[in-house]
Amino acid sequence: MNYREYVPTTVLQPYIDCYWYCEMQASAGVEIPVQRCIPLGTVELIVQINLKPCTIMDTDGVYRDSAGIYFTGLYTDAAFWKPSTDNAMFGIRLKPESLIELFKLPANLLVNKVINAEDLLGKSVKLMCDEMTGIFDVNRLIQIAEKYLLALAWNIDNRHNYVVGACRLIRNTMGSLSVESMSERLYISKRQLERCFKDQFGTSPKTYQRIIRFRNAYTRVRLARESRLRWTEISYAAGYADQAHFIRDFKAFTGELPTTLVENTDAFFQTLEVSAAL
Repeated sequence: MNYREYVPTTVLQPYIDCYWYCEMQASAGVEIPVQRCIPLGTVELIVQINLKPCTIMDTDGVYRDSAGIYFTGLYTDAAFWKPSTDNAMFGIRLKPESLIELFKLPANLLVNKVINAEDLLGKSVKLMCDEMTGIFDVNRLIQIAEKYLLALAWNIDNRHNYVVGACRLIRNTMGSLSVESMSERLYISKRQLERCFKDQFGTSPKTYQRIIRFRNAYTRVRLARESRLRWTEISYAAGYADQAHFIRDFKAFTGELPTTLVENTDAFFQTLEVSAAL
């Protein structure tokens, strides 16, 4: 597997977490193993650039073929999928509020779901997909993606949105701010914030906070895997009250214990080690 992540242009960084490119290759007769993606508090827009679908496990436990371009939503647990042999994919990892800002879509449509992007966005996103088909140059793929995304960014409504503000505040404070403190900073009642967040994201602000804390811990574990790991230090640095809470969340979101990353650095699909485009 060849998997790399890339930084978006500065203008798009408030909306795009990263781009990623992945190629899966296997010898004849060898089946590529099931891949596991962990919840990062993001939404993915993914293109199968060589028109070979991957199969993704649905909420009922059945694997179904992907579309040529599709969204994977805000997941609250690990997602499982199987790539085709010689599969090539390009992904746009979106901050969840970008669905509201760029695409005018509520993120609650995509909680723990995979949806054909054409069904939601129509002809414009199909044109981007068609332009990417058969392109294996990452720089060119990023150029095509950014042409499409920058056109959307011109139409962003800059009026204040409490849910957008809450998402950014949660990430900026690494999920450590209480919902009460968050509502005070946003000048909105706690109940109203929770209701608006649930309506637009399909989950509570507290759940999103847990995902962001877990993501920070996951990042720290990956960065520290070459050195002597001190789980207590990582737990506190990521915003957990103690090591037990960290281990509980890690297991809840991945199905594994944190030591899995030490024993197998390829246990999860995402690396979170972002590169600049070549």
